[in-house]
Amino acid sequence: MNTKRSNPWRRAMGVLVAAVLLGAGPAGPAAALETTPGDPTNSAYASSEPLRVMTWNVCGEAGGSGPWESGYCPDRNTLTAGGTLKKAVDIAGVILREKLDAALLQEVCAGTDDSQLRQILGELNKAGTGTWNAVSAATPRGSDNSSVCRNGLTGDVGIAVLVKGSVEWSRQTTLPAPQGKQANGRVLCAGVAGWQTRLCTTHLTNYGTADAAGLAAYRAQIDAVVGQADDFRSVVVGGDFNTRQQDLLQPLYTALAECDQRAYDRVGDVPNGITKVTNTWATNPDRSLTLAKTETSKIDYLFATTGFGSCDSRPELADTADYSKAAQPGCLHIDGVQPGCVPNATSDHAPLLGSVNGGPRLDWPLRNASGHSGTVKGGVGWSTEHGGAAVLDGATGEIVAGGPAVDTSRSFTVSAWAKVDPSAGTSVAVAQDGSAVSGMMLWYNKPDNTWRFGLPKTDDNGWNMDQAISRTAAVPGRWTHLTGTYDAESTAVTLYVDGAVAATATHASPWRATGPLTVGRDKVSGRSNGFWKGSLQSVEVYDYPMTAAQAASEAGSLTAPTRTVTSPATLTKGAGCHVGSYSAGDFGAVDSDTPSLTAYVSHPDPSREVWAEFSLWNNSDSTQPVHLGGPGSASGKVTGSGTVSIPLPKLNRGDKYGWYVRTVDGSSAPSPTAPVCHFTVAAATP
Repeated sequence: MNTKRSNPWRRAMGVLVAAVLLGAGPAGPAAALETTPGDPTNSAYASSEPLRVMTWNVCGEAGGSGPWESGYCPDRNTLTAGGTLKKAVDIAGVILREKLDAALLQEVCAGTDDSQLRQILGELNKAGTGTWNAVSAATPRGSDNSSVCRNGLTGDVGIAVLVKGSVEWSRQTTLPAPQGKQANGRVLCAGVAGWQTRLCTTHLTNYGTADAAGLAAYRAQIDAVVGQADDFRSVVVGGDFNTRQQDLLQPLYTALAECDQRAYDRVGDVPNGITKVTNTWATNPDRSLTLAKTETSKIDYLFATTGFGSCDSRPELADTADYSKAAQPGCLHIDGVQPGCVPNATSDHAPLLGSVNGGPRLDWPLRNASGHSGTVKGGVGWSTEHGGAAVLDGATGEIVAGGPAVDTSRSFTVSAWAKVDPSAGTSVAVAQDGSAVSGMMLWYNKPDNTWRFGLPKTDDNGWNMDQAISRTAAVPGRWTHLTGTYDAESTAVTLYVDGAVAATATHASPWRATGPLTVGRDKVSGRSNGFWKGSLQSVEVYDYPMTAAQAASEAGSLTAPTRTVTSPATLTKGAGCHVGSYSAGDFGAVDSDTPSLTAYVSHPDPSREVWAEFSLWNNSDSTQPVHLGGPGSASGKVTGSGTVSIPLPKLNRGDKYGWYVRTVDGSSAPSPTAPVCHFTVAAATP
């Protein structure tokens, strides 16, 4: 059911998404594409997850009996020696190798115990790297208006969202009817327990846009996808959009950032990598095959609210096998006979993988001995100063991670709160080991009393460093927020001190330091060096380069609460924040008339108190005000960061309620607000 949806969070933030009208009529040269960099609130580092996501049309059941037919689907029902579908094993292998958090699949068979989707989940869950779950939506074919999987496969062909976590909410929406006999597609969106970011996938139909009707039909589908994504403050949208004309996707490019619009390094990454390989094989008189034509294109896309730190297509995972007589003499086009043709990949599409900008990949509060996952060595103690911090002795103290936290050959950000002792020598706050020298270093330089962020040019003995050196003097004995960013595409190295740009440099020869991240020292000429004397806390590493606005926000701005939860969990939609349309009613019912509300709040200064201030209202009966200890609000506080929960007064059974929470510290403005959440109090049982 299509329902006009409200966007309360966008209205509250005053965000206006521009509508770009695509002209009707014959398709001409592509219009100039207007793209957005993502993260409109400059708070991705605090308000969403650092997800690694893939979109892939896996060609689950389509195509003919051999490569000579249009849309040939490799390994459609090939089995492994163990009896598992080879396609399922291959897809799960990519997900595991790429260490994904979520996968958005199109043309996958789902819904039965032995379907492709169920077998993919089986392969993922037996790997022991986390629990995977999925939701799916059937998408009927245009040829017969059926979604039942063919060719000996079970289930219904459609789209699916797979996540390493628990799916607590999902919604599928039918796309507008396209032209002629084309099938109605779906948009499938899902929420994951504990995630702020929602995931949506789709597979659009597009049988030509050479006339006004075709353009209008395609545009209607795009508008429907944007309408679904617009319900969420943070969303990832991926799928097969069936067009290489990117200007037809302008409404999506206006609302969200697309992952492959830029290169992410200077050593081979190129934008707009191909995602579809179409080989046309002609049949010779002797029934062997000859390659008649090869076409490559980009028709699969990945979008996100917060932008991306990296994006790569994997064209090697699209079938490009040589089916000629010289390469495969047994590959013959004989009707009614199973061809002896061996593909070299899983699908005729290549997957597109993106690292979505979000919170830190490594987050060590260091407020006490449990505030990290590393190994403590030497002189390290703990104090309650500044909300709690690690105190290092400047001689032997260090905290070492179990491995690298960042790829130093690509873009990244590292930050920490630091107080160097007035008697300290040169002291390193954070680094990551290479073989001979650390691949990156954030430190205090004693001789000239400066803060520095540097990346060595090569991994060898000596000191050959590209470094950003603060233009103003460091102040030993004072807590200072340090941020270092490296943008591998532009080569820019930037040091921020207390959120302001302090120095810049360039680093044009990146290399990958594969050793562990270290807090409290670096490595030079193969030896530990520069032991930190003083206190450190809140060490964070991100796999993208923060912008100046993000770095300033991280150092000094309040961010909206996260992890908003209604407890007990709703009966059908989980415990998270249900932000769907009020008119559609796609939120769950709480089986309690005295539930509680919960949120996580944080302050950029770990020593400051911060409040979560809740507001609740009755959507069913506006004459029934709800007072939460004040004029519609109630608060709970923590120091630095933490979870706040408040009980609610007795509510009316059967009524629908809305609520939100904002972050307050008593002095900062504005007080950022989380998305509006909804729930229904279940009616009393007879």
